[in-house]
Amino acid sequence: MQISGHGKVDHLAKVLLGVHEAESSGSRQATARTQAGKDEVQISAQAKELQRIRELASQPDPERAERVESIRRSLDAGTYDVSGRAVGDALVKQVLTDAIL
Repeated sequence: MQISGHGKVDHLAKVLLGVHEAESSGSRQATARTQAGKDEVQISAQAKELQRIRELASQPDPERAERVESIRRSLDAGTYDVSGRAVGDALVKQVLTDAIL
């Protein structure tokens, strides 16, 4: 199989890789250089909000840490009592919340 270097695939590769043929005019290259210097990135409001939420979620929560430590002490002492009704209510609440979101 021989690849001739001509055709749509070759043109696409040149565009994607930024390869210019020797016969391109200087004005085309100058335009490409000025456009390359004007790259911009815009972050949507939704992306900014997600980033803010992610940062909040990664911060330590002292109240939660205390609750987890309290449960851990109860488990170690063998005094932790789980209410079947409370577990069931939490499961139903979670399923309904997931269905809404």
